[in-house]
Amino acid sequence: MLLLAAIELTYVFIISAGTFTTWPTWNANYNQLAEGFRAGHLYIPTEPQPALLAKANPADWSNFGLWYLDASLYKRHYYLYWGPVPALLLLVFKVVGRVKAEVGDQYPLFAFYSAFLIAGAILIERMRARLFPEAPRATALIATLAFAYTSPTTYMFATPGIYEAAIGAAQACLVLGLAVAFDLVWSATETRPRVARMLVAGSCWAAAVGCRISAVLPAAGLVCLTALLSSTRPRPDGRRLLMRLVWLGAPVAATLGGLAIYNRLRFDSWTEIGVKYQLNTFPFITSAKYVPVGIYSYLLRPLGKSCRFPFLSALYDIGARGFPRGTTLPSGYSTHEPQAGLFVTSPWTWMVFLAAGFTVAAVIRWRRAGAPSPLPDARARTHLWCVASFTMLSVLMPLVFLPAVDTTMRYVADFSTGFALLATWGAWRGLARLPAGWPRWSGVAVLLLLALATAAIGLLLGFQGYDEMFKYHNPALYESLRRKLAFCS
Repeated sequence: MLLLAAIELTYVFIISAGTFTTWPTWNANYNQLAEGFRAGHLYIPTEPQPALLAKANPADWSNFGLWYLDASLYKRHYYLYWGPVPALLLLVFKVVGRVKAEVGDQYPLFAFYSAFLIAGAILIERMRARLFPEAPRATALIATLAFAYTSPTTYMFATPGIYEAAIGAAQACLVLGLAVAFDLVWSATETRPRVARMLVAGSCWAAAVGCRISAVLPAAGLVCLTALLSSTRPRPDGRRLLMRLVWLGAPVAATLGGLAIYNRLRFDSWTEIGVKYQLNTFPFITSAKYVPVGIYSYLLRPLGKSCRFPFLSALYDIGARGFPRGTTLPSGYSTHEPQAGLFVTSPWTWMVFLAAGFTVAAVIRWRRAGAPSPLPDARARTHLWCVASFTMLSVLMPLVFLPAVDTTMRYVADFSTGFALLATWGAWRGLARLPAGWPRWSGVAVLLLLALATAAIGLLLGFQGYDEMFKYHNPALYESLRRKLAFCS
């Protein structure tokens, strides 16, 4: 609890630009959507300017100065393409608490990332206690520290807008569902499914879809995986498997149906979420040719370095300098947005290579030995679920944006959660497999160094964000740190 409180304090420090009391508002889009719902309609209260509506093509870039940026303009009203779940929760909060003041998006972002941290800490401790009971309890604290600062969490706090809040909300709901599903898989029985837990896990994953539609990919994968591994039968029983799929998947299916109706009421289409009508200067263009440079950017693009505080930064417009010598960037590819690779900013995630190695070796041994199904054994079954679940979180969300014409720092948060959790599993597996003669404390020391490096880089990136919020909202403290901590004149 003390560790979580200390981490939360650093989150408050960053989101308030070091003041603790004044939280700068980047935008208040969820508040706009919540107030629209309160008024009985699906569009936001802000109305398009008459001058914009008078244009022959309001979406043309030449009208940028008249836009409500990133809103979707349809039939003379502004709509938001972000999922409605955070706005609905905010509306409940405002109605119950009788709050009439505007609530900036920094508050939903902080609330969701706090839930994300707590759910992650619970999941990590359960993994240690049940799958790696021989690991020192301190290693769960080390892993939680690394999880809390895996990039780009603090970078998101430094730009607390709806873009970042939507991603954080989806990740929080996904991890909450994992924490519930972990117990479901661990305590599985041969016959009766734990219906209440299935509904709760499925509802968490459904809420993630309602926050960010691309979360439907990992949500669907987690539903299927958990249904398969929440039984101890050596061979899945078709009827019982179907029932578990229903209990876990019903909330997700209901949410997709609700979103389809929501889209129909707004845009006269079951599938249009508003991107088609979005007022944006950077259209979402995709092509397979961008995938290789996208993967490199999200994992390995270098950090900017300086002898002045905060020393590290995600660089804008890095161009060819951000790629290995001799790389030819695809035509049209943009490096305008700030980006630094996950393996560069979060050394803790290096442990995913251990996880991959141990998993491949285990599968090879299992196939060669003709071993029985792992489903009857709680520990083997839950190990399998953890590796597969965290891999899904790492791989499925990026499928949407990997082919995009550019990369951006906030999208790292769509897959860094899975990497951090898979790295944690790999770290514990590595600790358990230390060569004979190696003292355990040496392995723990390595993990601590990786976690501290991840936390240090994460905190430094929290002084940047997309618009250097700390610098502009607390210039006195920022300049004082620059003077006192500089390594050069």
